[in-house]
Amino acid sequence: MSHHIYQTTGFVLATSQFGEANQSFRILTKDLGLISASAQGVRFLKSKLRYSIHDFSYADLSLVRGKEVWRVTGVSKNLNLFEEFRDAPEMLLVFARVFSLLLRLLPGEEKNETLFKHIEEAVLFAKNKKQPLQMLRYFEYILVLRILSSLGYLGSSPDTALFVESPYWSDDLLLKMETVTPKMLGEINRSLKESQL
Repeated sequence: MSHHIYQTTGFVLATSQFGEANQSFRILTKDLGLISASAQGVRFLKSKLRYSIHDFSYADLSLVRGKEVWRVTGVSKNLNLFEEFRDAPEMLLVFARVFSLLLRLLPGEEKNETLFKHIEEAVLFAKNKKQPLQMLRYFEYILVLRILSSLGYLGSSPDTALFVESPYWSDDLLLKMETVTPKMLGEINRSLKESQL
């Protein structure tokens, strides 16, 4: 019996090992939402997937639906955030916190293209801009606002609209966060509290 192979793009938010050489993954995908997937024998030296799928990988994936979890059958790595931000550990920490937040908030297999676009555009912007520490804070606050908004946890207001209506980034946008940081942090904390997650 043949299985349908799904092609999608995804961010590997977390990995864990099981068995002799198997791995499981929590992946935010463009077309399927947050999925649990596994790969058999991926830690063997001969595995074709071994060097392509890791924590914080952004990759093109081939997936087959299993009984309980998805199976990863092919990976083409676009980039790995650990490698990309090797010389910018503060930026890597931002994405570590954001990915942890996603694992906490996401309901599971529910497609959310807006959310995926926000993460994708944030990574592309960060990749091309090495931001000073203060701007990194603004970057993280805006990204969290966008995540909360795309998941329906953030109420609409003129104050937040500037930061969440578009997935795109600019230095000007980061600077606009400077004058409203306390207010936006209040919005973030209120939304997280109301989510009860």
